[in-house]
Parts: sequence; structure tokens; C-alpha cells
Amino acid sequence: MTIENYIQAGLQHLGVYSESISDIIYFMALLVIIGIINWIIHVLTRQWLARIVLKLTKRTATNWDDLMLDQRFFNRLGLLIAPIVIQIVFKEFEWTQFAFLMKLINVWITLSFLLIVSSILDGINRIYDSYPMAKDRPIKVFIQVIKIFFYCAATIIVISILIDKDPVALLAGLGAISAVLMLVFKDSILGFVAGIQLISNRMVNIGDWIVMPSSNADGDVIEINLTTVKVQNWDKTISTIPTYKLVSESFTNWRGMQESGGRRIKRSVNIDIYSVHYLTNEDLENLKQSALLKSYIEGKMKELNEYNANVENPLDKRRLTNIGTFREYMEAWLAANPNINLDMTHMVRQLQPTPTGIPLEIYCFSAQKQWVIYERVQADIFDHLFAILPLFKLKVFQYPTNMEWMQEN
Repeated sequence: MTIENYIQAGLQHLGVYSESISDIIYFMALLVIIGIINWIIHVLTRQWLARIVLKLTKRTATNWDDLMLDQRFFNRLGLLIAPIVIQIVFKEFEWTQFAFLMKLINVWITLSFLLIVSSILDGINRIYDSYPMAKDRPIKVFIQVIKIFFYCAATIIVISILIDKDPVALLAGLGAISAVLMLVFKDSILGFVAGIQLISNRMVNIGDWIVMPSSNADGDVIEINLTTVKVQNWDKTISTIPTYKLVSESFTNWRGMQESGGRRIKRSVNIDIYSVHYLTNEDLENLKQSALLKSYIEGKMKELNEYNANVENPLDKRRLTNIGTFREYMEAWLAANPNINLDMTHMVRQLQPTPTGIPLEIYCFSAQKQWVIYERVQADIFDHLFAILPLFKLKVFQYPTNMEWMQEN
């Protein structure tokens, strides 16, 4: 005797039998049974099976199973098992008048299966991300493409279940709306192609410092997915850049600097042209007290004395200048600085004079590449430069202040 027969018998006993009332009560009874079965399976899967399996995975030597079988996986597994059990149980009952409910059960199974596949793909991505090579070649773009394939397949299957059509017939009809699909998935298609180019050519990796002014991005790449690249700027804001823009537009990647032996320092200071002059004997004696200049001045004076011995006209004689000696001093000072990478280019050079003076440029590479330490190294160099300039009787060019202008006039 089925549930429907019990319901009909009860209604007849109460004297209120009606076929419509019987169908409604039967439907409500089945929903209650479905809810109870779903709750039991959910508790068994989430509370018992999940605990047992998670404890077993924590005892293993590897951590890939911990990353694959997380709590979300078992929650979704319960969603798949419940409708399968319900479908098996109710095959024993007369189900013909509730065909639409069976369709909903099949849709439930399809969507639950889709969630489990998505959870497995996420687990594969987490396992891959746990290895060092994931930083250079992330696979999230490919994982998302696979997910899109399963989403599209699930959508077709769900529609075919609801309208009682063969999925193959629906696929044949997709050709007619392919142009619409291309428009809908334009960003995904462009992102997929761009993602392959970014990864294969190593244009951008997770952790790279990139600068892209057009997108207000200046910071570290924290995520590369199918449609966007997320950059955490130095002020901790997040800039989201369409993936294809990194292929179609220009940006600066500082990875080369990070992987090299140093970070470039290239800054100049303008020397007042009127402060440049020859060094007197007294100046030379004072500067020769420096350990960094002693050998240079002695060697240079010997060379100049030999040259000037055969020269009578004072205009033709060679002499040391304060700016040239200062350049030699700064080069020796940089060579003695432990924070400068001497295996890379380092020099102090004079640039083209301008109306604001003679640019004297410090060009070298800091061995310290971390931003804060790098800025400190750079500041220390120029702190010393500004402080030592007066000893060479050199002045930094600057526009006169109002007070200076008033004193001069």
C-alpha cells in the first residue's frame, strides 16, 4: 500500500475525500519526506563523513589532500548525494503525477555535480599554488576556462531537462546565436587569449611590481584570473585591470630589477657655475688630508707638474678644479660604500649645463632593493653630498629667496 493510498483512506475515513485535496496532501507529504532525507544526508555528510576524512587527511605526509578535501567540498557532496538518494527512494512510489518534481530533482543533481566539479578544480588550483613554480606560471586562467565549459554544459543540460529536449538538439541551435555568445563572452575570450600570452611569455607573474599609469596601478600583482589582474598599490588600494589591457597597452614590470643585483640610483644636483674654480695649493693641502683623495691628488699633481714643466704660458698650464676633484671624491666615496653594488655600473658624471647650473649626476646601483632601505641609501648619498660640497667651495644652484633678493638690492 503506497503513501497515496494511506492518504486517500484517511480522507475517506474523515469524510472529506477529494482528489485535488489528496494530491495536495500527497505532494506536501513527499516534500516533507524529501526535506527529512536531505537533512539526514546533510548531517551525515557534513558532520560525520567530513570529520572522519579531514582527520585522515591531516595525518598524511602530504598536504595536497588537505587542500583538495576542504569543508566546502563535503557540503557540496551532501547536496549531490541527497537528490540521488531521494530519486532512488521515490522510484518505489507512484510518481507519474509528479513528473515536474522529478525534473527539479534532476536539475538539483546537475547543479550539485557542477558545484562539486568547481570545488575539485579550486582544490587543484590550491594544490598547484602551494608549489613555488605557481608564482611564475599560475593556472587560474585555465581553471576558469574549464569552469566556463562546465557551466555552459550544465546550463544546456538543465534547459534540456526542463523542456524535455535532447541536449544535442540544443547544441545544434547554439550555432544560430553564436554571434550573441561571442558578444556576451567577449571579455572572457579576450582574457583567455591574453592570459595565455602573459603566462607563456612571463610578462606578469604573481608578486611582480608593475606600474600602469593608465589604470592607476602601481604595486604588486596579487591575482591573475580570466578577466582581470588585481594589483595591490602601495597605499593598499586594489586596482583591477582587464587582462587583455596588459597585452594591448604598455606597462612597466620591475621584476628585472628585483631579480638583478641592485636597484638603480640616478639623480643629479645642479652646481652653481660661478662656484667652479681652480684649486689653490692651500685647497689641495686641505683636501689631501682625505684618505679617499690623497692618492688621487698626489698622482694627479705629479702628472700635472711634469706636464707644466715644459709650459711657460699660464693659460696653457693644466690645474685641478674643485668640481673635477669633487667628482673623483664622490666616485671614491661610492666605491667605499657597502650599500653600493660595485659589480654594476657606478659613476659620477657631468651633464649638459643649463640655465640652472651644471647637473652633476650620481649613477649607481644600490645593493639594497627593498623600497624603504633603498630610499634610505639614496638619501644618505645625497645628505653626504650636500654637506661636503662647501669643503670644495662649491655651491648648489637655487633660486634666490625674497630675503636674499632684498639684501642684494
